[in-house]
Amino acid sequence: MIAWLTNRYKRRAISARNFAFYAWKFAANAVPTYHAMRMRRDDQGHQDTIAVLREQGIVMAETDRFLTEGGRAALADASSGILATANSDRVRRIIAGNETNEDKKDFLINLVKYGKGVPPDEPLLKVALDQQLLEIAAAYLEMWPTLFSIAAWLNYPTDQPPAVSQLWHRDPEDLRLLKVFIYLSDVKEHSGPFSYIPRTQPFGAAVEQARRCGNSLRLSDAKVSKVFPPSTWKVCTGSAGSMILADTVGYHRGGKPTSGVRILATFTYTSATPMMTRKVQVPAMPAWASLPIQRFAIRT
Repeated sequence: MIAWLTNRYKRRAISARNFAFYAWKFAANAVPTYHAMRMRRDDQGHQDTIAVLREQGIVMAETDRFLTEGGRAALADASSGILATANSDRVRRIIAGNETNEDKKDFLINLVKYGKGVPPDEPLLKVALDQQLLEIAAAYLEMWPTLFSIAAWLNYPTDQPPAVSQLWHRDPEDLRLLKVFIYLSDVKEHSGPFSYIPRTQPFGAAVEQARRCGNSLRLSDAKVSKVFPPSTWKVCTGSAGSMILADTVGYHRGGKPTSGVRILATFTYTSATPMMTRKVQVPAMPAWASLPIQRFAIRT
């Protein structure tokens, strides 16, 4: 009897979550969902990527799998400026402890800041709006994506224990989302690689198992290990140029460097009705953004 009641409660909870998801998809986001349904799905490379994303919640590969030739050229342009900032005297002083880090996280330095909005000719914006990348995001989200945020940062070692994003957590921006990380430096175990627990994304096979982790917003390795052994974690080491696509509503963490630094660019794609305020604004529509999916992603 108890087992029957428990299973009935679980079925009702799952049904409620499904109803919320489909209301979000077909009611709140009817137009971008319609646009995605009309997209061609004949690219086998995209299909392989989407299949892995839907099963695992994460996929990692070199840039040519996710970006067009133009997108890769824009990334090279963006990288040169970001890396120049990362090697600046100011950043070196912060890492050495000789200058105060004004960013909210004392282990992270933002390398790009857009106080008045993202300039239309910003090369990093061109990467975020790359046609192939947007099409992958649309296929995974099952709707045309909205660019929620764009950033580049450097992580460096500190004497403090892991905190905030260095602990296991789920991102709250939307019911389903896609976050992109592009390593601009080689990232090894000591560099603090991004880590993910596969299949904990929305509708993933391990979602029910993940509920055993509890309701804490931030979880330590010790607590997560009781439910998901470290052997099941995907630790994303990789060379400069490696790209990670992940639904970070699944459990993940940014690694804590013990030596060296980690430099990366990142974008977040959500629905047109995210649960939090968008962090990116593009004050003028770029002349080069000629595709409807590009213009939709940054519309105000």
